[in-house]
Amino acid sequence: MKIERMMRHHHRAPHEVFAMACTQAFQEKKCADAGALSWHVTVIVEGDTAVVKTKRKLPTIGFPSMLRKIVPSGVTSTETITWGPAAADGSRTAQLHVDFHGAPARMHGTIRLEPHEDGSAVVVVDAEFKALVPVVGGKIEKLAAPIIVSVIDAEEQTGLTWTEDAA
Repeated sequence: MKIERMMRHHHRAPHEVFAMACTQAFQEKKCADAGALSWHVTVIVEGDTAVVKTKRKLPTIGFPSMLRKIVPSGVTSTETITWGPAAADGSRTAQLHVDFHGAPARMHGTIRLEPHEDGSAVVVVDAEFKALVPVVGGKIEKLAAPIIVSVIDAEEQTGLTWTEDAA
């Protein structure tokens, strides 16, 4: 199932949003804001590239019953974002990989960080979520997609609050 989301960071240029996304504190805050029960974050910045790896456990409270049967004690995922170097205009692309531990699912795609015409930054998530369960995989994808989008939306709100607090 296609997962697409756009996040806008008003009053922050792409290089500022990239710097924010590559801090341990921001990554931990986004886990807390998304309701994670636990998390472990690793950020490795080398020159103009970075790898951000986040392992987190989300509760299944509020999940549809079919999903709770698959992951009754919570869903643990490892998200790896591998950022490439910036282009001349400040834009950059990351590869996104999310593995769901103990659940037959994965998500892969890209994250684009682009300048908006007003100088602010836009982050575009373009990924494919796949439930690897015969017969009911499509149904699981439809049930899980809104949960994935809500985690992305929580990250957007964390980013907006983060940049407002820094201003």
